[in-house]
Amino acid sequence: MAKIRGITQELREWRDVILERATKSGLDFPEVIFEIVDYNEVNELAALGGFPQRYPHWRFGMEYAKLSKSYSYGLGKIYEMVINTDPCYAYLLSSNSVMEQKLVMAHVYGHADFFKNNVYFAQTNRRMLDEMANHAVKVRQHQERVGVDVVEEFIDRCLSLDNLLDFHAGAIKRKFKLSQAGQEQEVQAVQKIQAKSYMDKFVNPVEYMASQKKRFEDEAQLQSSKFPEQPERDVLGFLLAHAPLKSW
Repeated sequence: MAKIRGITQELREWRDVILERATKSGLDFPEVIFEIVDYNEVNELAALGGFPQRYPHWRFGMEYAKLSKSYSYGLGKIYEMVINTDPCYAYLLSSNSVMEQKLVMAHVYGHADFFKNNVYFAQTNRRMLDEMANHAVKVRQHQERVGVDVVEEFIDRCLSLDNLLDFHAGAIKRKFKLSQAGQEQEVQAVQKIQAKSYMDKFVNPVEYMASQKKRFEDEAQLQSSKFPEQPERDVLGFLLAHAPLKSW
């Protein structure tokens, strides 16, 4: 990736003005670091989810090609990108006019305030740049050990479930509970219809009572072996906790 350039003196001056006004308006945010990138670099960053270092995968190249064509054909333009870190990194597009850069910088400070103070982001790892870089190293190590195709196929399967996540997981910490399969379940008793003794065999026939008892036993057996006991929204997280994965 090409080297990212710093902002110009003119933009530094406008940044200071905008920073002062944002602070006086009551916004509360971490330090914001602005960098200038060209359209190739911002497309590459966007394809990687905003992170300079990611694990190797064909999907990132596909996303980069789509973004680049969209920009070249005039169908889309990324004015800026902001990463929820501390300090907060913001990438500005070099082809923006000064007016656009001023608007974008003001917009970025609003993002930074939201990132810091919104409850949904409270559990965010503010050092996610380092975490992403560590993930990239680990994936490459796995590829060297077990093979690129094996690791990539596994990642493909994980990414096929990337929409089967718990969207509230970032704000709510949940722990997976182990199934209670095997524990004895109380079998519901078959309720007889009240009748005179001489009518009982007609009102509550033996075959019907036996079939009802078997149905209740089957339901209890099914409930005892149900796993998970309650529906699980985070399918990927559930598989991570319980699937028979290989050691790597």
